[in-house]
Amino acid sequence: MRTLATLASSLCAALATTLPAQQTKVVPSGMDFVEGPLVYTYPFGRADGAIQVLMDADQVTLGQGLLLGMRFRPSQVSASQTQIAHTKNYRVTAYVVTQAAATMVADLATNIGAATGTVVFQGPVSLPAQQPLAVAPAPFSIQIPFTTPFVYNGTLGNLLLLVETADTAAVPGLYRIDAVQFRTSTTEGIVAAVDTAGCTVPATGAGMVLGASATTAIVGGVIANTLTETVPGSFASALVGLALDRQQQDLSFLGMTGCTNFLGTFTSQVAVATAGAFPGVNWTIPALPAIAGIPCVTQALGLPSSGNFSSAVTSNALAIRVGSSTPPTTKVMAAFRSSTGWFIGTAGSFSPVVQLEGVFP
Repeated sequence: MRTLATLASSLCAALATTLPAQQTKVVPSGMDFVEGPLVYTYPFGRADGAIQVLMDADQVTLGQGLLLGMRFRPSQVSASQTQIAHTKNYRVTAYVVTQAAATMVADLATNIGAATGTVVFQGPVSLPAQQPLAVAPAPFSIQIPFTTPFVYNGTLGNLLLLVETADTAAVPGLYRIDAVQFRTSTTEGIVAAVDTAGCTVPATGAGMVLGASATTAIVGGVIANTLTETVPGSFASALVGLALDRQQQDLSFLGMTGCTNFLGTFTSQVAVATAGAFPGVNWTIPALPAIAGIPCVTQALGLPSSGNFSSAVTSNALAIRVGSSTPPTTKVMAAFRSSTGWFIGTAGSFSPVVQLEGVFP
């Protein structure tokens, strides 16, 4: 049985000598291509909205880095929801603080303590219109380029970014951004759709549905894939892949019109149908705490007995973030401000998904 450790070691060996200092950093870690299960309507969906995002130093850099900007991504919306494009003025202030994410409180002054803030951005931010996504998550399309680069030294403290409205103009709705929650009472991973349907055989409409359990996708557990045919008996076997990186490749050149591969460098297992049913495919997750937070993608290729690619299909793809086997440690936390004051969750860590831009040794 193949494991995440096998895939990770081969991928890391190939890349270790070619990677420069990172130019982007996504927090919370592991959410690069995994859609969060929550949404935040602050700060972009409120006329007076503001958020403070506190990140422990080890989530950014333990050395000296340079922050040049930050990005958010719109969340997935349903067919009945709309997110209207608009522009509003915001201000971003950066602080280096002694407060840790795990002990963050709602009160801004307490979190900042004696730290002096640096205003790194003040001006208009463009919010793109958002429709239901065919492929999730959305790109980090809400860009805030810092007009004042911020030198951040992780040995001096943790990073707090205050993002707040700089005008009182109304907004045209509860603009939602992608967010994540790690409950202290729950040990599970995150399983999120990349695409929802995969593709089908044009002549028969046959397709394949891939499933996975968030409950078992934890350190020491398994990524437990299930395979279901929409037209029983259409496929003799399936190639189930697991990758630590995601791509998007049109497979029309193989005769698979409308089919897309979302697996980057992957390892695979073969499942053979018996009496029209497929067995489950399990990927063992080693009991190593360092694996918590690793993202991966899984997808299946349904193969007919003829071996003809024109009758093969790709299943839906799933993005997975491996969870901890113990209640998660809070490394990133956020609080939000409404018209009546600052508020913070108390059942775990809550945060929008943020992409930092700059240099992170």
